Amino acid sequence: MTPALANLDLILETITDGILVVDELGFVLYTNRSAERIFDQDALLGTKLAIPVSPSDAPQEINLVRRSGLGWAELRSAPIEWEGRKAYVIGVRDITERKLSDDRLLQAATVFESTREGVLMTDANKRILRINRAFTDITSYTEAEAIGQQPSMLRSGRHDAKFYAEMWASIAATGHWQGEIWNRRKNGEVYPELLSISAITDKSGEVTNYVGVFADISRLKATESQLDFLAHHDPLTRLPNRLLLLSRVDHAIEVALRDGKMLALLMIDLDRFKDVNDSFGHLTGDDLLQQVAKQLNFRLRGIDTLCRLGGDEFTVLMENIAHPEDAARVANDIITTLGEPWLLSNGKEVRIGASVGISLFPEHGATPVELLQQADTALYQAKAEGRGRFKYFSEELTHSARARMDLEVRLRRAIDKGELRAFYQPQVNVDNGRIVGAEALIRWQDPDQGLIPPLRFIPVAEETGLITAIGNWILKETCRQGKCWIEAGLPPLTLAVNVSPHQFLHSNLEEIVAETLAETGFPANRLELELTESALMQREHEAIRILNRLHALGVRLAIDDFGTGYSSLAYLKLFPLDVLKIDKSFIDDIPHHRDDMEIAAAIVAMAHTLRLKVLAEGVETKEQLAFLQAQGCDLYQGYLTSPPVPADQFEKLLPAQGLL
Repeated sequence: MTPALANLDLILETITDGILVVDELGFVLYTNRSAERIFDQDALLGTKLAIPVSPSDAPQEINLVRRSGLGWAELRSAPIEWEGRKAYVIGVRDITERKLSDDRLLQAATVFESTREGVLMTDANKRILRINRAFTDITSYTEAEAIGQQPSMLRSGRHDAKFYAEMWASIAATGHWQGEIWNRRKNGEVYPELLSISAITDKSGEVTNYVGVFADISRLKATESQLDFLAHHDPLTRLPNRLLLLSRVDHAIEVALRDGKMLALLMIDLDRFKDVNDSFGHLTGDDLLQQVAKQLNFRLRGIDTLCRLGGDEFTVLMENIAHPEDAARVANDIITTLGEPWLLSNGKEVRIGASVGISLFPEHGATPVELLQQADTALYQAKAEGRGRFKYFSEELTHSARARMDLEVRLRRAIDKGELRAFYQPQVNVDNGRIVGAEALIRWQDPDQGLIPPLRFIPVAEETGLITAIGNWILKETCRQGKCWIEAGLPPLTLAVNVSPHQFLHSNLEEIVAETLAETGFPANRLELELTESALMQREHEAIRILNRLHALGVRLAIDDFGTGYSSLAYLKLFPLDVLKIDKSFIDDIPHHRDDMEIAAAIVAMAHTLRLKVLAEGVETKEQLAFLQAQGCDLYQGYLTSPPVPADQFEKLLPAQGLL
């Protein structure tokens, strides 16, 4: 071999491209080492390759199925004569890495354009070089508008210079920053985004580019905000709830301690709201609560916080008040406002009302929970005193509340253990002085405290619902005793039993009365049920239906304490009543107070016009009796004849009247 040929052979064996010579059928006549490496075969000579052997000016790409895996090669071929026959010399270049790189770039480009996150790339000077489609979708800036600009074009103005300085300091130190940021769209709308910024460096560590990836988290923030709102607000009225109230009171206490200020907590309970709910349904009740919330918000200062605790209870936090009387004035305004007529969604007009309990910081408590408890205690006291009023909390009220709780426990036990007693006060015919009946009055014979008057335990019974059980007991006991007196030969007596508003409106009174009469055998026409004006007027149409059913049983009906409530003649004439009782407050000052005398005389005349009997309560002097007799009053009861006494003592009054 000549030196020239030897050098050529050396060149062919060392170049990285493969060189093949194949005949017209594709059989290999010559190969260098690089060709064997590219085709991943140890001996190509004499083998047939499935490759194009036609001459071509342009390179051709082929797939290579190799032991190491799939690859790609680029071929160029030209015809030659090899050892006296036609052949082709083929140059083979392995382009596998280039193809893989191209595919990765294509995939990256596809991801870049199809991702839902906005992406931008800047140079080292923070000039935007490239953005993706999502960048435009989120910010509304097109590629032409963004390229060459700085990302600061998106700033919202919500972050100060310190924020951005710390962000870029973190990128310089760690090469990365991630966090939430507020940016601005092209239309000026400010929105929240989750942003990640990474620095790209070259081999020497110099920053060449910055890449920012961000997601619009407006919906996520809105959802978080909504969940947070629902956790801290009442869904019906959109007012703060108990959780948020406690938080705000806690903060208000901190401010008050720091500034030496006073704050007040007002707890509001709607009077007669349950009647609206029961009469017209919960949807109507909800509408009324929303109206109340709106009206209260309108009446309060901007710094006050109105909350709904649940049901018909609202609370007002008043910060920075100068005097305790400031809270009283607001409470009075609330009571007046809520006492106005309310037009319901069903077109009906109703009247409710409100009672308010007030606690003050620092006088009544040092924590939110204490202030809330004290306001609740004061509210109970306000309701106990007749509703439609406000009360402040004091230590005396605390002791009273504890005593009330103890009284409630013992009262429940008293009902179960038979400690209740029925006392009877004679009802006397004004003309002849004869006892014609009696009013049955409840007493409690406590084993430790002795005889407890009704004024101490009846309010607790009404508040807790025990009044129905007590009312049923006194009804049954009175009818039982009346039957005993009949069997003992006593003259006919009408026995009157008080019916509480709760018992009248919230129990099956007609069924209870009918069952009691049947069980005891007491005649219906000798039973008189006494009802208050307030009970009848709360739901007058329903009251008329109940009264008619009771009257149909043969029971007599009386209206108690007339003149102290509504005293509406328009409704009075609709009620099927038999007796009208003049309240004791109009009798006490007779004959010394002319106004009371005129009122009593007018009541007697009016009742007789309506064909009702009249009974005067609380008659204690002969002068009072003489006046009533002169006015034509039919009956009276009072200490002039006897206080309420047990049944055996009542029996002893009858011989003195010549009735036995």
